[in-house]
Amino acid sequence: MLDTIPEKIEHDQTLLRIKWKDGKECSYDLLNLRKSCPCANCRGGHEIVTKRTTDHIKTISLASWKKVGRYALQFTWSDNHDLGIYTYDSLREACNKGVEYAPPGER
Repeated sequence: MLDTIPEKIEHDQTLLRIKWKDGKECSYDLLNLRKSCPCANCRGGHEIVTKRTTDHIKTISLASWKKVGRYALQFTWSDNHDLGIYTYDSLREACNKGVEYAPPGER
């Protein structure tokens, strides 16, 4: 359980870094996080066949972030988008697998 609870969260111009309570440290590319936003709008809606609407984004910065309950982070991006909820489980899973973040259902 401790492996999916952040102890420290920080970011710079290009990376989000999370130190988890079990001691593991993970880094996430901000552009990839934004392009992988898990919200329905960015995923292309609720249709059976969807097309991600974030492919055109070339640069991004993180304006702010906040915790959502005890299970996720919500980011506000420089393009003012703030609808995506990034669960701790999905962030940690991506780190454990050594892959870039992909929202649930797109792995």
